[in-house]
Amino acid sequence: MIKLINSYRFAVKYVIGFATKKIPKDKYKFVEETYLGPNNQEVPIRIYYSHKVTKKTIIIFLGASPDGEKHKAVNLLAKNLSSLGYNVFIPRIPPLMQLNISNENVMWMRFIYNLIQKRRDVDKKNIIGFGISYGGGMLLKASLEKEFQNNPLKSAYLYGSGCNADTILKFITNGEFEINGKIEKIKPHDWGLTVFFHHFMNEIDFGFKKDKIKEVIQLRVNGNKEESNQKIKNLNDKEYNIVNAITSGYINDEVQKIVDEVLKNKSDYIKDLSCKKICQNIDMKVFILHGANDNMIPYTESIQLKKLLPNSELLISYLFEHKGISSKRNIFFKIKEVLRLIQFLAKFQRYNES
Repeated sequence: MIKLINSYRFAVKYVIGFATKKIPKDKYKFVEETYLGPNNQEVPIRIYYSHKVTKKTIIIFLGASPDGEKHKAVNLLAKNLSSLGYNVFIPRIPPLMQLNISNENVMWMRFIYNLIQKRRDVDKKNIIGFGISYGGGMLLKASLEKEFQNNPLKSAYLYGSGCNADTILKFITNGEFEINGKIEKIKPHDWGLTVFFHHFMNEIDFGFKKDKIKEVIQLRVNGNKEESNQKIKNLNDKEYNIVNAITSGYINDEVQKIVDEVLKNKSDYIKDLSCKKICQNIDMKVFILHGANDNMIPYTESIQLKKLLPNSELLISYLFEHKGISSKRNIFFKIKEVLRLIQFLAKFQRYNES
């Protein structure tokens, strides 16, 4: 009974912290360190230690974002979790910061996990893997590698993650996804096309030199949006039509043709990026949360994950978008959704306290 009450106390405090974005500073201690990466270079890692004496650990494996470990929403999440009794590690994964969505990220996750589990301030039998967005699918793949198999995660928590790279890439380029046999379409997040073209730039033949297009996309990836916008003004009409479609998210026929060609020519490579084929081999407990309003990775991806993962819990929440809480619903609807979220989080906490 006490365990049940404590789990709901955890869940309520989690929701309040995330909703108000106010985590008391005396509830956590923030530390910035570096780790020596597999490339023998120093790589930043952020750590939020709980005010409680604990070695319970959460490792957040990030998605494809140039913000990396500095991502505001991720740091709010870490503060929230650390205030509730977990030590939270946010390691930078350099390929994902550069929007490299290849399987190189699996190697980085294996390396990071091996380092963190050996730390003195970590109980290696009490580590939770928290995969965000694209990092979630990569975490599932990494969990079958020897570093994870020799010392399995206590559980995994996926937020807004994907299952099938093919359907994800189709969604971020044209907004199409399938639900109950019907094709639905919404406007995808404009960041999706940027990720796609940055990753596949070397495979694309525009029919003319692509140096200026490549430069504009790279500037956006590096977070230099203003400089990127200045460069766009100097493009010729052909270059502008392509870049404008990519950066605005409003795809035109020319860009759609390029996308379709890449998806066709790189189909085997794309299939290999997916975690879909390995999900049936994962026996650890996996908690899956996805926002129904997500316009970066559709919630149907998490429905696929639930069907394929033998030991999983799923919540599709109408409270959330890709970057956090949505404010587009009325108060009664939100109350119902908050109660569903509290039940899900309480279940997560009870499992990891066992």
